Amino acid sequence: MIDLKSIADKISYKYSNNDDPISPEMMVNKNGDKEWRVNEFLHREDGPAQEKANGDKYWYVNGERHREDGPAIEYANGGKEWWIDGVRHREDGPAIEFANGDKYWYVNSVRHRKDGPAIEYANGDEEWKLNGELHRKDGPAVIRHDTKLWYLNGKLHREDGPAMERYNGGKSWYLNGHKIEYDPETWDQIVEENRIDNIMNE
Repeated sequence: MIDLKSIADKISYKYSNNDDPISPEMMVNKNGDKEWRVNEFLHREDGPAQEKANGDKYWYVNGERHREDGPAIEYANGGKEWWIDGVRHREDGPAIEFANGDKYWYVNSVRHRKDGPAIEYANGDEEWKLNGELHRKDGPAVIRHDTKLWYLNGKLHREDGPAMERYNGGKSWYLNGHKIEYDPETWDQIVEENRIDNIMNE
């Protein structure tokens, strides 16, 4: 009688034994792209698992885009992307660096940066994001060449001035995402009432 459990245990051991790693099989397609696979999954631990004919390189481990010591994607044009366990992620810098100079910060596939803008465009524009939402306490969360926007927790909001300033002189006031008709005589009272509403709704 065939001992299926024994066979399964041997197969499991072979695939899990770090002293006897399985070498990925390298294939070249008709376009000249190279791929390394183990059990049909893109996988390579000592280099990119895909090397495109155009020069782009992609790192994969067990079918997931992954690299711990550098970008998991290196584009031939100079662009780079950092991925860990299949999600776009980098803690010590931008997770995407475009060839044109744009930079995007991600943590666990969410645009996020605590100490600066989560998006820095090459033209000088900025977007500050926390946990994927436009957010900044000490200044505008969006800075463009023609506009500044103040956001808190994803909503247009500013208590000490207009939440939208345009370089043509236009201004708009917002509290918690709601546009407010600005009146200097009543503004402080409106702000205070808004704070009370926020406390009551917590």
